[in-house]
This record gives sequence, C-alpha cells and structure tokens, in this order.
Amino acid sequence: MITGGRLGARAVIVGAGIAGLAAAAALASFFETVEVWDKDELPRGPRPRKGIPQDLQVHILLKGGELGLERLIPGTRAALLQAGATEVRQSRDVSIWERDSWQATRDLGYSQLMMSRPALEFMLRQQVLKLGNVAIRDRSPVEVLPSDADLTVIATGRGDRLLAGIEVPETMLGLEVNYSSARFAKPACFRGEGRFIACIPKPPDDRYGLVCPVENDEWLITLSSRFDNRVPDDLEGFRAYAAALPVPDIAERLREAVPLTPVHRYRIAEARWRHYDRAAGLPPRVLPIGDCISNFNPTFGQGMSVAAGHAVALRDVLAETSDLDAIAAVYLPRAAEVSRQAWSLAAMADLEYPRTVGERPARFEQMVQGSEAMRRAAVMHPEVHLLRFEIGNLLKPDSAVRSGPAARLVVREMARAGR
Repeated sequence: MITGGRLGARAVIVGAGIAGLAAAAALASFFETVEVWDKDELPRGPRPRKGIPQDLQVHILLKGGELGLERLIPGTRAALLQAGATEVRQSRDVSIWERDSWQATRDLGYSQLMMSRPALEFMLRQQVLKLGNVAIRDRSPVEVLPSDADLTVIATGRGDRLLAGIEVPETMLGLEVNYSSARFAKPACFRGEGRFIACIPKPPDDRYGLVCPVENDEWLITLSSRFDNRVPDDLEGFRAYAAALPVPDIAERLREAVPLTPVHRYRIAEARWRHYDRAAGLPPRVLPIGDCISNFNPTFGQGMSVAAGHAVALRDVLAETSDLDAIAAVYLPRAAEVSRQAWSLAAMADLEYPRTVGERPARFEQMVQGSEAMRRAAVMHPEVHLLRFEIGNLLKPDSAVRSGPAARLVVREMARAGR
C-alpha cells in the first residue's frame, strides 16, 4: 500500500491519538518506516485510556474530518461502519434546538458517522497498522525531541511539553466550560433510534445538551455549562439538569436510560491557538499537529476534524517537495488556515458570553447579527441550510457565505430584520 517517492528513512510521531494516527497515515507513503510513540498502554480493544482524560464525553467527527481521514486512508468510512458507527443523515436524523427554535429538518445530501472516541481511535489504529510500514510503540514516553529521525511530528495534545520552551504567539479565550458525560443503554422505546439531539439556548443562557447515538445502539449524553454553573456528576442531578433545559427531548431519553458508566465531570478553562506559522525557533524538521497547534471549546466537536485537516495539509506538502528542511515553511501556514476557520466559528459563539475572556473583533455585534441572519435564513431556505452545514463541518471555506445565491438570501434576511 506504499506509493510515491521516499523523502527519508525514518519518521517519528509523538502521540498516538487521532492527530498522531492521522499524521502516520500522511507520512507513510514518504518514509521507509513511521514510528508512533505514546506513553500510554494502548488498549487492545475500544476502551478508554488514561492519556485521553475526556474520551468518555461526546466526540463528533465533522464531515470534513471524515472526508479527510478517508483521503488519508481510503476505506476508513467502511471500517467505521463495520465497527458499529451510527450513520446520521443531515438533517433528517437531527434535532437541534438553537437559541429559540428548532432547526429545519430536511435532506441535505450528507450523513455523518457517530461513535465513541475509544471505538474511533481503536479502529483508526487498526487502519494505520495495515499500511505496513507504521509501528505503534506504547508505554514509551518521550521526554526530549528525537535526534535520529528524518522528520518528527508532535501530536501530544493541549498539554504538550516538548515544544513548551519555544516562544510562540498565541490567541487565547478564557472559557470556563464545565460538562458532564455518561454512556447509556437505551430503554426499549428508543432502541434503534439513530437521532442526534442538541439543545443550544441563546446566550447568556449557558446550558447545553447533546445526545449522540453510538455503537451497540447506545447513547453518549453530555450536558454542559459555563463559569459558575456546574453540571452535576450524580445520576439524579444529571437527569434534573436535563429536565431544566428549554426542550424536553434529552430529559425524555434520560428518564429510563440505563447508565453504563458513571457520570464523569470535565472542565476546560481556555481555548488556545498557537501561531507556529509566525514563530521563530522551531527545531528543524519538527512539526506540531492537532491540539498542539489549536484546541477549542470541546462542545463544538472540532478537534478531531481539525487534526485530520492538518494531516491532509501535511500529506499534500510532502507530495509537493523533496526538501524536508522546507516542509515547515509551507505546512505551518496551511495548518494555520485549517485552524483559523474552526477557531473563528467557535470563537464567534464563545465570545457572545460576556464573561468569556478574549479580544472581540472589530464590528463584533454586526458579525453576530450576520450569523443570526444566516441561522434564520437557513430555516426558510434549503440552500442556506446546506451552506451553513458545509461551513460548520469544514467542507467549505467561511468566505463562501459572502457570495452566491445563499449569501444574497442572508443579506435579505439581515435587511428584513433591520426594518
């Protein structure tokens, strides 16, 4: 399965999460051997592991991320389905209460695959190992950058220490997002239902709820809040919190659902984007990827898909050049553009909460009004609904909202609301 010209004998990836595995797929065609090192003992099945402390919460693979993984390893979608992923049609199998109303339900021509993070990671490890020249070495912590690799990729996540000494310009948002998650067996009346449900009230209401159908006909359910509001981590409190949401759909499913795990509570204090494309001092032939570059409010489900986008950018750059010393100068700006779109979408939502710490862009209120106009237009117009899905799922650039028939419908809605 190895194609293309060789750029080096050995590449090393530090971190065997989604970003590291996607990077391995990107590098496999260009190096004789690719080694993925991770400090964890990696489970021999779809089970949680210590190094992914939030892997029991809902993880959503956006459509752009799914297509990115398919580009890197053809057959990934089929493998996901075989491993039990639930196929959710957009938006016929989706119920999203957003701000003050339900999103429209119509066939957008897309479907998404949903499964738990442990199952996705285990399946992707298997797919990567099939490439033939990739070795995954668990229980192998890396304390210093390897000195004997032709290329090193750092995929150690938001807590990375290997690149901590480098001065890198950063954009940061103080979020204080708190969320609790658990996995449930469905009661008889909901078995076979493959519906994704989200409740996203209008700021400053900071409550948030997700029901994600996963493998084995089970649910992952996440309830979220911000700042001083805490989601309970006991079952009865968890159910009571769901019952207080503006719509009853999540509470109805929780009422008789059987917990398969304890309720786990998590907290994310900040989102951070490290601008390596503007930094000096990055060691030669060392590249960051995934959460090492940008990490987000996890309730938007962008992290895995951005990591896949970074890996696709890396693969494309490797295909364009034979000079490993020139890779960083081309890869880092492309990875930054992948991060930029996801960051701008998430930051727009995060910054609507007055207590979020971060610089609000010029004309922020007008940007909020434009986003609201697009949301309202999407209810009435299928073409706007489709474009909104494609931008949010990283399938089209956010600049697509500024031209074409859908853009004109959004402008019309803004004008109508301004009367």
